[in-house]
Amino acid sequence: MAHVDRISSLTDDLLHRILSLVDIQEAVQTCILSKRWQRLWADMDSLDLCLPDFKPQSRNIERRFTRFINALLSRRNDSELRVFRLFCEETCFNVSHRSITAWVLYAIGHKAKVIEIDGCLYRSLPRDIFTCASLEDLCLRISGLGGGVVAGGVNLPQLKKLHLGGIISRNRAILRNLLSGCPALEDLSLDVCSIDLRVISSPQLKHLSIFSMLDTARIESIRTPNLVSLSLRLRGDVLHAAKLEKMPFLLNAIISVDGGTGFDENCSILAAFPNVRSLELRGNIMKDLLRVELPKCPIFFNLTKLHLSELCRLCHGDLVDCMLAHSPNLEKLQLCKYPWCCQFLNSYQTFTSVTIRLNLQKWPCDFFFVS
Repeated sequence: MAHVDRISSLTDDLLHRILSLVDIQEAVQTCILSKRWQRLWADMDSLDLCLPDFKPQSRNIERRFTRFINALLSRRNDSELRVFRLFCEETCFNVSHRSITAWVLYAIGHKAKVIEIDGCLYRSLPRDIFTCASLEDLCLRISGLGGGVVAGGVNLPQLKKLHLGGIISRNRAILRNLLSGCPALEDLSLDVCSIDLRVISSPQLKHLSIFSMLDTARIESIRTPNLVSLSLRLRGDVLHAAKLEKMPFLLNAIISVDGGTGFDENCSILAAFPNVRSLELRGNIMKDLLRVELPKCPIFFNLTKLHLSELCRLCHGDLVDCMLAHSPNLEKLQLCKYPWCCQFLNSYQTFTSVTIRLNLQKWPCDFFFVS
């Protein structure tokens, strides 16, 4: 049977898609295959630059990596970029800030839609990244943002997704400036960031996720009326006196708080979710939140899935019954049971999470956990 080169017969778009799935070095090495492939890699619209892909045992790995990327960008065609990703292992490698800045500016100059910088000991991004008109998705897991995030200095008209991880800043206005300069932002994720969270205001935001291990932070107000999903994983008294404004479109909510002294009687969290469908309350002070909020909560007519962590019928029967009374259309209830919850339980017994399907005609249900 005659040899048929089916790979080379594919369109450039498909070949670029294939090259984007392999290591960048391997993508460049395809230039030796044939004349068709000599410049194919140079038209790629996705650059995934991963320093750990270079052999760790090699000497001068940072220098080799830097030289390779510089050569790659200098030989690449002057076409627009769709995706630019840079990943460096900060515990093992140290790429110069000047090189990283030059690469980021290259991505900005070629109108990248997605920029992701991960794992770099990098504290000062170029100001141009905060005024990039083409940017739609920005993910930064670095030490700091630098002086680019100032009042009036952020203008990202197309940005829809923003993920910040590990950011440390004493600038109290940093989050406010970011949100005010991103009028199209729909998805915001803050992961272990040491920044001011007191007021989060974004009318167009649809998805909000905050994970913080700092018990010194405080959230005073969240104003996101168009939110669809909310995830707050916190510790300490971050939500002690928080007031969340009404979120009529919110469907899924996870509130997890470990530690702390409880909740102020004026706090308002659950009352902001009148139409929620799935609700998870986790942490050892959720019972305090229910005691404060249930008397003033609306009836959750749309709630069909409820997860209550560290509550059981025997010790917190009044709270469980009251929550069920506020959830007339509940279909699935999940309670997490721990041996220290009930004093009479044998300390050697282990109780696991149990899911209970409720028969609405026989509700309320008296069976809430099994051993």
